[in-house]
Amino acid sequence: MTLAQFLDLPEMEQRCELINGVVYMAAFPVPDHEILVTLLTTYLSQSVMLTGAGIVMGTAGVVVSSNSALGPDIIVVRAERTDIIGPTVITGPPDIVVEALSSDRNRDLVTKRTLYEQAGVPEYWILDGFSNTLTALDLGDDGRYRERAVLTASDTLTTPLFSDFNLPLAQLFEHPARVRR
Repeated sequence: MTLAQFLDLPEMEQRCELINGVVYMAAFPVPDHEILVTLLTTYLSQSVMLTGAGIVMGTAGVVVSSNSALGPDIIVVRAERTDIIGPTVITGPPDIVVEALSSDRNRDLVTKRTLYEQAGVPEYWILDGFSNTLTALDLGDDGRYRERAVLTASDTLTTPLFSDFNLPLAQLFEHPARVRR
């Protein structure tokens, strides 16, 4: 399927992504996945969106290549770059994308990582509710991701893109709303 055909599909309840010309439908995420994503979105919104530093949103379409459009769990775009947010999709690389790992870990850890890297997304965060870790990847000068940190509940998440953002990850991983597996 072409990108144009994919973007012409009607809006659906279930998330679909186009990866190298193939449409993938995602199963409904488990509750703990959604709780973690909602918590991180909330913390990012308080620090980034409410201060006017940028836009935080979830699961909007992001065109990453001529034959791929992904729907990250969380998208962050700095205020000075909001022109990439179009009426139906995001047309340039967001500043940060977050994927919360699901049962299809390979797609997030390999396929999407490669696509985000090739698209020039400066930061890719991989949120792993199974191991209670957040891996922060930064795009190097050579266009390749480097692992900045693998963080646990005892660490604080920061980003050079938003100097005021700092989240003690215990607030995320040890939150009482979490559904333990």
